[in-house]
Amino acid sequence: MKDETSPRAEGAADAAGSSPHPADGNAAQPSGAKRPAPATEETARLARVAGWLGVNRPMLGVLVAGAGLGLAEEVWRPFFGPYLKSLNEQLRGAAASAAAAAPAGSDPAALNQELLKAVWQLGLFSCAVNVLEGFGYIIGGAATHRLGARLALVVSALPMVAGFALLLSVREPWAAICGALLITNWEPLSVPTTFEVVGAAVRQDRRTIAFAVQSIQKRLPKVIGPLIGGAIITFGFVGNLWLALAILAVAMAVQWSLLSRMRPRAAGPTVPARKVLKEMPAHLRRLLTAEIFLRWSDWFARDFASLYVVGTLALSDTEWGILPATASFVALATYIPVGKMVDRAASPKPFIGLTFLLFALFPILLVTLPKTGLPVMAALVIVFVLNGLREIGEPARKALIASSFPSEVRARAVGLYWGTRSFMFCPAPLVAALLWFWLGPEVTFLIGGGIGLAATAFFWVRVPTKAA
Repeated sequence: MKDETSPRAEGAADAAGSSPHPADGNAAQPSGAKRPAPATEETARLARVAGWLGVNRPMLGVLVAGAGLGLAEEVWRPFFGPYLKSLNEQLRGAAASAAAAAPAGSDPAALNQELLKAVWQLGLFSCAVNVLEGFGYIIGGAATHRLGARLALVVSALPMVAGFALLLSVREPWAAICGALLITNWEPLSVPTTFEVVGAAVRQDRRTIAFAVQSIQKRLPKVIGPLIGGAIITFGFVGNLWLALAILAVAMAVQWSLLSRMRPRAAGPTVPARKVLKEMPAHLRRLLTAEIFLRWSDWFARDFASLYVVGTLALSDTEWGILPATASFVALATYIPVGKMVDRAASPKPFIGLTFLLFALFPILLVTLPKTGLPVMAALVIVFVLNGLREIGEPARKALIASSFPSEVRARAVGLYWGTRSFMFCPAPLVAALLWFWLGPEVTFLIGGGIGLAATAFFWVRVPTKAA
């Protein structure tokens, strides 16, 4: 038995902002019964806004849980690269002290070696993240299919508990990497749940705007988290971890509360993974191919950007924290208006194509714009503003995928789609680390941008946005 009320049953009326029937399901009131007090104007207004945004009770549960878990990650993850570098410096300093050598930090060549070591560690970490994410998407799809959306959300939070315990108890690079891997795997476990709820509980003409709202929920922690983390990091990285653990506890409590209100429903049929992949629509296969190459481009710079900004361009941790927060703020400002534009557009392809192009330009601009004569911080702000604009087509892409799979296999299919994508680009961070070691960060980022431009061209030429 699944752990939730059917989204179709409880969500259809919610999406419109109100229900035509009483909450207990009776079709009519006796003629002499006392009628309930009419809803206030404020309540009615909120209901209309919720309907306009495609938000109903199942969707709200996903939004609240995802926002809490996302904030628990974002108050520490932007500073993870510099934290790894500091751990290595501490280890080197301890070894140097034991050998009566020079104090840590006095040798520029040694500091560069610690930066390269952090690059390798971050490459290994990012590669492992992608592998675990691949399994997480597939497991999350199966869990949502078998257990229901709400219980699957609780399952997605459990690895975070183990990860924080490891990070807080062992101050070694290997423990930091293993703990971070556990913490960051909550999102792939929860993605199929989101697609299942949107696909089942939200009308098709509201799905893009619903995914825009979900993108806001996903991005809002990325705005708030780095700013909070940048303030807390002055007291040490451990403070960020304790704050994240507290946020996680609150998020899990909210999840448990939401679960307690859900009624079970019958489980759906078991669908073999091979059958789901074989029956994937042709336009999604081409989109998946384009996305795999685009994500290779993205992972050439994504986690390495922090080391480049702090270790190569010599900005502070706090200044770095401002940059991803800027990108997320820009993305937040575009989701709702662009989501409504896509809902009314004849085709979502221009919006998705623009997303591809901006993904490809990010690593190129990260290298070139700070060398144009602008102040480095000002140039980087421009780069990250454009990086925030790359989210323009994400809600449309997600709505296209959610609408392309049959409802009976949607959660499983989304998990397999995302999982296949992660497995295919998982080596990208290791290749990027190798190129950084051989050729330097600038050439590495430019190669990544070239791969992204090739993916963008493939999307425009080969990927239709509607099934044939």
